Amino acid sequence: MGSILKYKDKYFSILGDSLSTFKGVSEPSFAYFYDDAKKLEADVIAVSDTWWGMVIDYLGGKLLVNNSFSGSTVSYSPLYECESYGCSKERTSSLDKNGVEPDVIMIYLGTNDWGAGFKLKPTFLDREKSLSTFSTAYEEMLLKVKNKYKNAEIWCFTLTESYSSKIEEFEFPKQKYGYSIADFSAVIKEVAESNGCKVIDLFKHCKPFDTIDGFHPNKEGMKTIATAVIDILKTE
Repeated sequence: MGSILKYKDKYFSILGDSLSTFKGVSEPSFAYFYDDAKKLEADVIAVSDTWWGMVIDYLGGKLLVNNSFSGSTVSYSPLYECESYGCSKERTSSLDKNGVEPDVIMIYLGTNDWGAGFKLKPTFLDREKSLSTFSTAYEEMLLKVKNKYKNAEIWCFTLTESYSSKIEEFEFPKQKYGYSIADFSAVIKEVAESNGCKVIDLFKHCKPFDTIDGFHPNKEGMKTIATAVIDILKTE
């Protein structure tokens, strides 16, 4: 419990994708998935209904910045019209506010990299590391965040499966473009640990969460994720 108490009154920032967005809170303000209609559909009406809101409330912390961009990947693609990718300078340097820096940065990214078919790791044929490769981009993201926010704890979330109680025919894909979420989670864990970051291993400790469409959590799904995060922190 002592490890939990140390986060009271600490500032938390989030670097995420659509699963962590919320209209009125997410920055940039246009890049949310949970708009007014989606909030009602998911029964995620208030910040306290989100996974990150529950975790921060439980720890007695304070939200500083939620830099979550719907559809964003960690990896770079030349098709992006703005720097929405997680390894960009724009995303990694936008976690402070009004001269206040975060004490904890929660990074929950990677699902869209898996879904979009980004290469997982460089091969021996690659002459140079490319930010269009997930492992390289993830490490670049962590190095930028660590350099910008030298005193912050960085929590890296692995990925977990989901389901939909309202769409019975939905089956979570075991693989996308030859990779499973286990593959991407293993890389997140490897890169996070090698860079001295905390791993929040949802792949290992979180059961599949309920969603409105197969991937975006409803209120119960948010609770499932939050409970897993809190349980992980309790065991430290």
